[in-house]
Amino acid sequence: MSVTMSIAIIANPYAGKGRSKKVAEQVTLKLRDKDVDFEIFFTDYPKQAVELASQAAEKHEIIAALGGDGTINEVLTGMLNSKSQLAIIPGGTGNDYARGLNIPTNPDDALEVILQRHSVKMDVIKERSRNFGVVSTIGFPSTVLDYVNSHRDSFFKGSIVFTAAIIKTIHDLKVHPINITIDGETRQHSVVGVILMNMPYGGGGLMFAPNARYNDGYISVVIIKELKRLELMKTLPLVYFGKHVNHPKVEIIQCRRVSITADESLLKTFDGELESFTPFDAVIHPQAVSVITNFN
Repeated sequence: MSVTMSIAIIANPYAGKGRSKKVAEQVTLKLRDKDVDFEIFFTDYPKQAVELASQAAEKHEIIAALGGDGTINEVLTGMLNSKSQLAIIPGGTGNDYARGLNIPTNPDDALEVILQRHSVKMDVIKERSRNFGVVSTIGFPSTVLDYVNSHRDSFFKGSIVFTAAIIKTIHDLKVHPINITIDGETRQHSVVGVILMNMPYGGGGLMFAPNARYNDGYISVVIIKELKRLELMKTLPLVYFGKHVNHPKVEIIQCRRVSITADESLLKTFDGELESFTPFDAVIHPQAVSVITNFN
């Protein structure tokens, strides 16, 4: 069977502890079998997917990111202003883009979604020099990710390191006084964290913003105000089910623009990648990219 389309696959062979490399081999065989016009490119260093996606968008109709959410973020950034469509083949550990866009985590099923080529328009959030499609954080979520990344080469892997990071972060929990401006209205808060969402899930399946949607034209800002250590420890498991939203110290606001300043420099994350420090200034760009998905 011949399928008429042109696909560029940008693959991070190191994502998912090397699982992406095997997925790439599997996908390559499938596309050859279906006689699809495609090219595959492997990344060797951070941010290379931005360059590869930008170049591929000049001649390919579909740019498929194969890897984790960080790889998808880079591909999205590289092809954002092109006429190409973004596609996703999940190969990481978090896969929150796939959750938010109803894309199967099984590579064969994800590839079938691409070949059906049903696309929707997705909002993209721009923060100074960065873009993100799922989540950005400051405060304790950033600290957890920083700990996890700094222990990538340790003997322990996966959920053990993530659990250790949470325990360590809660033990050393800090409260941050911030000024946050939401659609022009400035307020002061003492927070342990702020999470900006474009979809419901972040952090590998945590439902931070149950009502967030990829195409609703709004940023969902989750403000976690000052909490005691034990209170935060009790609340975190509720996030998997979105049951934290009624907690008196949790506020979720939908807006189009948000700015955050603090007396101290707070680490920022974008789709699971650490980069730069506050101040923070983000704005929603509605329907900024076409993405192939499994939604009806």
